[in-house]
Amino acid sequence: MIRYRIDPGLDIPIYQQLVHAIRTDIKKGDLPDGTQLPTVQNLSEELGIARGTIKRAYDQLAQLGLVSLIQGRGTFVSYHPTNAASRKEKAMIAIDGLLNRLEELGLSASEISILMHAKLQERAEQLCNVKVAIVECNHETLSQVADQLRDMERVEIYTYLFDNLRAHPDQLDGDLDLIITTPEHAPFLETIVPDQKKIARIALRLSPRSVAGIVKLQAEDELGILCSSLRFGALLHETCRVYTEQVNVSSPHLLNEELYIDKFLRGKTAVLVPEELEKYASPETLRKLTRFARKGRVIRCSYEMDDGSFLYIQEKISRLREKKNS
Repeated sequence: MIRYRIDPGLDIPIYQQLVHAIRTDIKKGDLPDGTQLPTVQNLSEELGIARGTIKRAYDQLAQLGLVSLIQGRGTFVSYHPTNAASRKEKAMIAIDGLLNRLEELGLSASEISILMHAKLQERAEQLCNVKVAIVECNHETLSQVADQLRDMERVEIYTYLFDNLRAHPDQLDGDLDLIITTPEHAPFLETIVPDQKKIARIALRLSPRSVAGIVKLQAEDELGILCSSLRFGALLHETCRVYTEQVNVSSPHLLNEELYIDKFLRGKTAVLVPEELEKYASPETLRKLTRFARKGRVIRCSYEMDDGSFLYIQEKISRLREKKNS
């Protein structure tokens, strides 16, 4: 029987904790290929969590190619680690196929060699990316700040939850060029990062779209907050005190507590949710919120770098990129 410890107190969705635990056991060989995992019902009863959460974890493992969901039979491990020999054989087959196609285009061996060298050189230059880490205390803001940087050229983004990093500081990549965080978390990072010049402090703000939705709330509104992490929920709760007057705001509720969503939404006229709601909510919760939106309001919220911080980070990344490629 598989036994996993799930901690509802972590700022990590329960299904993601389960995916990580099972994936680790599969990669370590503790769950070899062909092993049948417990049924959704059995694992739900053993761990004391909703069946929908177990199914979501199994579905994600299937998307990762680690398990196969066989109708009428169950869920089976289907992981085949690739050894060095088979990788080399596959590489040689791929190279032969490419050479055949290039020769069919009428290219000579010397022309192919020149083109391959040029393409490899281009790839080598692209590898000189700026490695940027973002450290924040909740999933939602971490994702939003990362999205702000994704359009920048030649940047590799790594995200770290602050609590996880505080518990396991050795997971911070030593080759990082820049570490972005808020003043709240910077003092701890200064104790584990030898080169403190790599640490860049930013200021966060509620996105203009989020503010526009919140300021329209009326005194008679009954407002709820749904979140993936309670810290994000607490930020929104505090924000409501600034932007609303006499609006009754209930305590934040976690999206992964699916069994209680209906009860939570009862009597509400509006609800605040993360901007990337689909990333955190189950299909069933999304359906319930869609029904709620027919009469109430669903306001998507996010925190992002303010304009000054964004320009500051853009400039630092630009200088680092020029330095690495000079």
